[in-house]
Amino acid sequence: MSFLEQLQHTQNTDIFIGIHGAGLTHTLFLPDWACLLEIYNCGDEPCYRNLAALRGVGYVTWEGSAGLTQMDELGTHKGRGDYDKFVNYTVNPTEFRWLVEKAIMYVFNHPAFPSTHMHPKEEL
Repeated sequence: MSFLEQLQHTQNTDIFIGIHGAGLTHTLFLPDWACLLEIYNCGDEPCYRNLAALRGVGYVTWEGSAGLTQMDELGTHKGRGDYDKFVNYTVNPTEFRWLVEKAIMYVFNHPAFPSTHMHPKEEL
């Protein structure tokens, strides 16, 4: 997908979900009512929370480590040694759903969210 196509998709995204990483910089191109859901911030919560705040969109992330399971050994980063940003994780589905619902409520309650954006039968 070209960069332009990525931006077009991002501009039509209400809730942008991802794990900590450079792809979350697409937050800059979200609509005003959008919310970024960073599944796991890898111990660097201010990074994308601050980016979302600067862009003026919502931000939700995993709180604490309950329901988050590290699947393998810590990855290594040249010059930093063991580093939790280079590890695979699984998440508790119930906790994940709660975060998605929190992001949905942010979007639906945002004053700039266009009511015509939803289909007539959609409900939360």
